[in-house]
Amino acid sequence: MGLNDQSLVDVRKVLTGKDGQLFVTVKGQQYLLSESNEFSAQLSINNTDYQPSGSSLVYAINTGFTLTLTLTEVVIRDDLMLLALHEGLKDGRLPWFDFSTKLRGYDGSYQRQTFPNCAPDGSIDLVNIKPGELVQRPWSFRCNAIPELLEYFKSA
Repeated sequence: MGLNDQSLVDVRKVLTGKDGQLFVTVKGQQYLLSESNEFSAQLSINNTDYQPSGSSLVYAINTGFTLTLTLTEVVIRDDLMLLALHEGLKDGRLPWFDFSTKLRGYDGSYQRQTFPNCAPDGSIDLVNIKPGELVQRPWSFRCNAIPELLEYFKSA
């Protein structure tokens, strides 16, 4: 038997965290969040079980999904998201943000996704200081619109 060439991975083409970027849109202006060194967007699918009479198989029936975007920001500036949050606290209307991600491929191609209408969710560290450590602020958002895949990697 011969070697299956399709199972080999060219490690020169594997993407790492340095290949990704996160952007936020605040008041119509898009900014690179270079102060965010880690972020993730997760889709959580909700199913309900259905077992018809006479069937031993329990089916999963999709009833919806949620989208969560989380990031950790190294505190360099506060005039983007924290200022918008404080302004929202004052007038009782919390801000909504649009995010987009860009992942650069080894051959110059890109994967781009957008995550519109994201509302702050959960606990937000307004200030969290630890001597000898970077000042960081974790954020969590619920995305209230379906993400869009603008560009994607194609198989070679």
